[in-house]
Amino acid sequence: MVNQKIYLKSIASSMQNAYIFFFSLGIYFVYIPWNLERLELEETDLGLWLFIFGVINLLSNQITGRIIVPKIGTRNIIMIGTAILAVCPYLLITVDSYLMFMLVAFPFGAAIGFVIPSNQTTISHIENKTNKIYTPLYQACFSAGSLSGALIAAYVIKQDINPEVTFGVMAIIILLSVVVIYFLGLPRNEESNDPIVEFQFPKRHIFIFGLLLMFNFATIGIIIDWSSLWLTRDLFAPLFLGGLVIVFFNAGEIVARLFASSFIKLLGEKIVGGYMSILGATILFLSILTSNLYLIIPALVLFGLFTANFIAIVIRQAIKITTDPISLTVSNLTTLGFSGFIFGPAIVGYTAKYLGLTFNMYALCVIWGFNGVCLIYLMSRKQN
Repeated sequence: MVNQKIYLKSIASSMQNAYIFFFSLGIYFVYIPWNLERLELEETDLGLWLFIFGVINLLSNQITGRIIVPKIGTRNIIMIGTAILAVCPYLLITVDSYLMFMLVAFPFGAAIGFVIPSNQTTISHIENKTNKIYTPLYQACFSAGSLSGALIAAYVIKQDINPEVTFGVMAIIILLSVVVIYFLGLPRNEESNDPIVEFQFPKRHIFIFGLLLMFNFATIGIIIDWSSLWLTRDLFAPLFLGGLVIVFFNAGEIVARLFASSFIKLLGEKIVGGYMSILGATILFLSILTSNLYLIIPALVLFGLFTANFIAIVIRQAIKITTDPISLTVSNLTTLGFSGFIFGPAIVGYTAKYLGLTFNMYALCVIWGFNGVCLIYLMSRKQN
């Protein structure tokens, strides 16, 4: 009973941390067009920033899972990473040069490498101990944070509130999350005693599942980073509506992740992770063909609803078939996944400039549908 209370507090700690972090990101993503214009940057510059971010994140992911977490535990590294994250969005909207803008990618990438895999390690460890499904609910906090952040961004832009005030307040809120983690985070004696592991190439089955995450992460930026530009430039929406894609996509994700446990029990992981991803990608692809915002918006809700649990199921499937420590498995999966940020932003930035943002939206649908096919194949092969 004592352990159950500790686990529930820890899950709540990880969830509020994820929500607040993605809330601040949701606000910043809507400000991307404004920030690029302010600094006189192009899409390729944003692609380079994300490339640097991806490289640093990849390195910090591996160091965190293999060395830092076994040494100091997940709670401590989450607090350190969150404290760093508090200042990064504020820096992005206050720096006044190309060089300083690029330099912010270093602490930002490192901090996310500290926080995201460590939170997921905590959630997966508790799932393993309790035999319950928490990952989709935890990831629903990503969607809820992005959704509410985009809504708040629309409001503060409409009210013409100084961005420095907005992101200064967010920095304080994120720092308060550190306090919550300190009091509610998983105690060191309840964590898994994973040993320090030397660097080595991930095992084949983990590598394959990691590739699926890589393709997903390489293209998620099309929704998160580029959708506001797509709406304002290709579909001619006003700036304060730039967060519409994030809002409706995340609305679908939230519903799917809140009810993920029921969906999985009723339909099975293959249907929820594989077949539904294919269906969602097909619906969005067909809606984009119309260039009609009134058809694209409901399609985005369905796209978010049908693809939301893909990542959670990939992680769960990988953990089920490996004998490696959970922290190492999560580290390898997230490293492979976030490595998509190394080549993804460069490709997306190039295609955005020379082929158009709408092309990227089509590519997103094709790649996520392909991911669903691959997951179905891997799960079918494992059952045979």
